[in-house]
Amino acid sequence: MAANEQGAGLVGWLARLRAERARAATARTLYLAVVARARRPEPYAAMGVPDTPDGRFEMIGLETALVLRRLRGLGEEGERLGRALLEVMVSDLDRNLREMGIGDLSVGRWVKRMTASVLARAALLDEALARRDRAGLVSLLARAFFPEGPPTSARLDELAAEVEAAAVRLERVPAAALLAGRLEEPELRGRESR
Repeated sequence: MAANEQGAGLVGWLARLRAERARAATARTLYLAVVARARRPEPYAAMGVPDTPDGRFEMIGLETALVLRRLRGLGEEGERLGRALLEVMVSDLDRNLREMGIGDLSVGRWVKRMTASVLARAALLDEALARRDRAGLVSLLARAFFPEGPPTSARLDELAAEVEAAAVRLERVPAAALLAGRLEEPELRGRESR
């Protein structure tokens, strides 16, 4: 009997390990899709987002926050994938900071500060989107992207409208697709590329 229990425990442990590895691979795929969305030229060229390391980091944080928001609505598996997505983002931040020449002793503090910033902004983004508070969203985007002073209010409003539209698009992505690491509805991919 004890050998059967031990065997069952090992099988359960292996199944959990496989699930974690699969989730980590899905999170990496999802993160690459998030980064691709964050690197689209429109926010920088048309909406005034600064094309700087800080501006690109803020766009990745914004896109990550939108995906995390959607994943939380998918229950326990969505939340697990969200945690794995954050782990991938943290690893990428660490790697990028090292490539930028930040010293080994400082990297941990930088990563911690940047991750906290993304999570704080994600909470504020959640609030603004849930309340359909365009003014609150504009204010959040102005603080995140333009600490020295925002561009024209029309550009900020356009960026806020794009964020709202992205949240709606993510809501339309089937849960199975998102949990498989895809950010777009299959039928939308063809239309958006035209």
